[in-house]
Amino acid sequence: MTDDSVLTVRRRARSRWARISAGNAAMVALAVVALESLWTDGPPPGFLVAVGVMLTLESAFVYRLLGGLERTRRPANRPVTIATWVTVARGAAVAVLAGFVGTEPPSGIAWVPAALFAAAAAFDAVDGAIARATDTVTDFGARLDVETDGLVVLVGTLVAVVDGALPRFFLAVAVARYLFVAGQWWRERQSKPVFDLPPNRLRRPLGGLAMLAVWLALLPIPGDTVSRAFATLLVVPFLANFCWDWLAVTGRVGPSARP
Repeated sequence: MTDDSVLTVRRRARSRWARISAGNAAMVALAVVALESLWTDGPPPGFLVAVGVMLTLESAFVYRLLGGLERTRRPANRPVTIATWVTVARGAAVAVLAGFVGTEPPSGIAWVPAALFAAAAAFDAVDGAIARATDTVTDFGARLDVETDGLVVLVGTLVAVVDGALPRFFLAVAVARYLFVAGQWWRERQSKPVFDLPPNRLRRPLGGLAMLAVWLALLPIPGDTVSRAFATLLVVPFLANFCWDWLAVTGRVGPSARP
C-alpha cells in the first residue's frame, strides 16, 4: 500500500470508529433517559459512573480492533452494516447493565437488569443472521460479535455476584474465555504452537447454560437459592470443558496431539 492509501484507510477507520462510538453513546443515553422516567429520584451517581466507564472501554476496544485490521491490511474501511449496528446495540445494553454493578434497582424496575441481559444475549443470533442474509459478513463484525458475547457474560456475572445472586466462584466462568485468549497470546509470544480448536459438541450447550444461569440470577424470581444452586452445578462441567479445549489448542489432546 502507498502512503496515500494507508492514510486513506486510517482516516476511514477513524471515521468508522467515531460513528460507532457516537451511535453507541446515543443508544446508551436514550436507555438512561428511559430509566430515569421509571426510577424514583433517578439513577444514583455510581450507576452513571459505571455506565460511563463501560462505554469508554467499549469505544477503546472498537478503536483497537479497527487499528488491528488496518495493520493486517484487512478492509477496515467498509461501511458500518446493519448487522454491526445490531451488535453495537447489544454493547449499549451491556453498558447500561454495567450500571447495576453495586447498584440495586428499586422494586419497580427490578426486572430491568435481567431484561438488558436477555436482550444483549438473545440478539447474538440476530446480528449473525442479518450478516449472512445480506451477505455483509466482515472480519470486524465477527470480532466485535465475539467480544460482545464475552462482555455480556462478564458484566452480567459481576452484577449478579455483587448482588449475592451468584457465588463468587462463578466469576471463573465469566473470565475463562479471557484467560484462554491470554494463554494463547502468551504461547505465541513464546513461539510455542497454538492449534485450531477441534469440534466440541458441549461448547455451545454449556455456553447457553452459562447464559441461563446468569439470567436466572438477575431475575427477581425464582430467588437466590435456585440461581446459586444451578450455577454451582454448572461450574465444574463448564470449566472442565474449557480445560479440555486448552489441552486441544496446546496439542496435548485431539487431532494435534503427538503420539
